[in-house]
Amino acid sequence: MDLTALGRYRGTAAGVLSLAACLLLVLSPSASAQSPEAGLAAAEARAAAAETDATELEPVARLAEAKLKAARGQAAPVRLEAERAADRVAATEASLRRTHLRAVASVRKAEEERSDAAKDHDEEVASGVGFGIAALVLALITLAWGWFRASTTVAYLARLQLGQAIGLCVGGGFVAVFVGAAIGSAGGLAEAVGVAILSLGLMLPVALLLGRHSAEVQRGGSKPVLGRERIPERAIQTIAALFALLFFIGLGSALFAGEAESGEITSKTRELAEASASGRNAKVAEEFGDLLFAMANLARHLRVDPEDALRAANAKFVRRFKAIESGLAAQGRKPEDASLDEMEALWQKAKEQEK
Repeated sequence: MDLTALGRYRGTAAGVLSLAACLLLVLSPSASAQSPEAGLAAAEARAAAAETDATELEPVARLAEAKLKAARGQAAPVRLEAERAADRVAATEASLRRTHLRAVASVRKAEEERSDAAKDHDEEVASGVGFGIAALVLALITLAWGWFRASTTVAYLARLQLGQAIGLCVGGGFVAVFVGAAIGSAGGLAEAVGVAILSLGLMLPVALLLGRHSAEVQRGGSKPVLGRERIPERAIQTIAALFALLFFIGLGSALFAGEAESGEITSKTRELAEASASGRNAKVAEEFGDLLFAMANLARHLRVDPEDALRAANAKFVRRFKAIESGLAAQGRKPEDASLDEMEALWQKAKEQEK
């Protein structure tokens, strides 16, 4: 409120008081007993008193106005700082949302990569086991070639025309391939069985047709392809050894399918050592987290629960350290009184006792 408004309000108040005084004089029962001059004088006295009161209140109003201006001046920086703080909070919230979205995307990508790696690993194991089983079956057929050639299936094929036998074997092979593919799509152990059926569907028709031809040669119904009625034993053993080698290759690919994860751990360990040598704590923490992630992934490939393995390792450590304390207590000593070599000897002793 400025001084002009205050003066205007003061004049209005004086006029109102004067008018009120005149009305009181007119309406008062004793108005008829007083002269108009006396009433006017009384009204003017009251107006002067009101003006005096307004004059006395003017410094108070000025002081209040000054305090208001000072308060506004003090509040302006606070308000500006509050607005800036609100802007910083909004920017921080936006940054946190972006960081959260990036973290969610990273976690989702890592989960997808782990899922893909697990799927690839399972497929590799199933393929290795299935192919190994098929190779083992063919190796056994090769070793027992005489029995296979005299089997009921080969004898039935020998009674058919060559075209019919080829059609039957090829058709049966295609059926086996389709059945194996359908079973293999189920995953897990069924996938290994499906791969074995599929592989046999590709290779067994050839073995059946060779067996039919060999039976025909023995009966004199066909001429030997290589000019010999019987396949040399050395050739049979060589073919059987080849299939056996394929069996071990398939089995090995299944057993060592997790070797890539071991290589990843070696790489992460090297990166952790490099980060530790640089002295950058943030980088060390990052590489250590990557190493733990790789270890957990390897545990999943090996079908090991990492939490159970860690609990077992902790229990083993506590058990062996208690053995060290007991050994030192028997000598009247404490761990802090023993050297590292003495404690290592007791540790190795406890380790040997657990075997």
